Amino acid sequence: MEFVRLGSSNLEISKITFGTALTIGTESSEAGYAEQLIDCAWRLGIRSFDTSNNYGLGQAEAHLGRALKKYPRAEYVLSSKGSWPIGESPYHKGLSRKHILWALEQSLKRLEMEYIDIYYAHRYTPGASMPEIARTFNYLIAWNKIRYWATSEWPASALEECFATCRALGLETPVTEQFIYSYAIRKAENNGVSEFCLKNGMGRLAFGPLAQGLLTGKYKNGVPSDSRIAKSKLINYDKTINIYNQNKGRIDFFVEACERYGVKGCHAAMQWCLRRGILPVLGASKPAQLEENVSALDAVIPEGFWNELEESKL
Repeated sequence: MEFVRLGSSNLEISKITFGTALTIGTESSEAGYAEQLIDCAWRLGIRSFDTSNNYGLGQAEAHLGRALKKYPRAEYVLSSKGSWPIGESPYHKGLSRKHILWALEQSLKRLEMEYIDIYYAHRYTPGASMPEIARTFNYLIAWNKIRYWATSEWPASALEECFATCRALGLETPVTEQFIYSYAIRKAENNGVSEFCLKNGMGRLAFGPLAQGLLTGKYKNGVPSDSRIAKSKLINYDKTINIYNQNKGRIDFFVEACERYGVKGCHAAMQWCLRRGILPVLGASKPAQLEENVSALDAVIPEGFWNELEESKL
């Protein structure tokens, strides 16, 4: 597994990050399930792990923290997030100093960790005070509770304001932005976010690089019984079918091209991101699935396949 620098920071992370959304603590709350997946990720060389306080309403953090206990804390990068609504109270959401400090304290307790390597402002709150946001996350760095701060799914306008504020106040800027991205969903290329990151030294991480399995072709002949769509009620998540309906043309074209070139969809989807310098945050429901997806790093894909995708008007 290759390690790469995150943006212009000196932090190196494994080329693939293991993400816990919709699996650990959501699909299964068994400790053994989490441990099995984390151990597999570790064997594959993954040393970057991503979670959030709202994944499984805190269970993802708790299970991930326990699964990582056996490994040296200095040998991996742990990321979590705050600001997403996790309760009915107005103090259980947003980017106020009160909420962020409370959210981080709760996350550290669940993770049973002394610090988090990368702590995300998980979605932007329109109209929020940028000086308060920047000072709060910088305070957490000075307090030695986080090593870096970052953003997730922030609009380009908010990122611009954030960097201008940090520079004016002499504060550390976010090291990376994490956005939804895949061959199917490329809004970060069109809304100025990816371009802003490149110009300002921010890393770019992509969640959903396989478009929740849609780019692998697994749904072409129906809905598999162990798929996310089939388990939508169990995990209280029904957005996968919406992703297909909203991006049907690109998804169908991608799957068909993979079949013509004899390419595995998961390999092509992962490499699509990596060829653009965007690092995938990869989830998995089972170890075998994770192994197959990580093998994309060594897959040889014909150049004609990429040319066809690039030339497509979709």
